[in-house]
Amino acid sequence: MNNLFLAATLDGSLAQIVEKLNVLMDSFWMYIVLALAAVIVVWGAYIGIKIAIAHKNEEKINARDMVKNLIIGIVIIFVVAMGAPLLIEGLSAWVGIGA
Repeated sequence: MNNLFLAATLDGSLAQIVEKLNVLMDSFWMYIVLALAAVIVVWGAYIGIKIAIAHKNEEKINARDMVKNLIIGIVIIFVVAMGAPLLIEGLSAWVGIGA
């Protein structure tokens, strides 16, 4: 009897957490995307300036490495941005509050 009560309480708590996560993601999603896009644009401009003023071969190699790291960062940000809502939807389906 006690285990049944604990399971029901846990399901209710998880449902509340998932609902709050959905509300939070819906309210801040656009701002998060805009902030990440701004960071990518500013960092890309910085790297472009570094490439333009690179005179030595070593500086050019470092600038190319920075471009590679920027592309990897963009891919990681994209994967996280696409995966977070899917994770929350999966969690809500798992808890059973409807997707």
